[in-house]
Amino acid sequence: MYKKSNFVLKSDFEVREIRQEDENGDVDLFIPIEYRTVNLFLPFIKEENMSRIQLSEVKSIVIRFNTSKDNNRCSIHFLKNIDLLSHLLNFELDYEQYAIIVKQEEYSVSFKLIEK
Repeated sequence: MYKKSNFVLKSDFEVREIRQEDENGDVDLFIPIEYRTVNLFLPFIKEENMSRIQLSEVKSIVIRFNTSKDNNRCSIHFLKNIDLLSHLLNFELDYEQYAIIVKQEEYSVSFKLIEK
């Protein structure tokens, strides 16, 4: 489990801190998942409207967040290659009430937000 400030991440994969700026609190995390399919589950979308979002051949996930007390926003990037500009999908999230779970499944990876 990776926990820093109000940010919580549980991952079946290696989590590497690739950047940390102490003066402003920015942190970048890198999670290599080696070209797996990712099933993205978002609890604030009703399951009867949309059960999941699926991304194929994701090489890695990068999460950028800030450790400042009043900043609970992060950006999440699903990358096709190592370059941040190669993202398949990215979005910003208020993580104050959520923990992020990255779990190895039999044929895919599930990326879930769960309430803390």
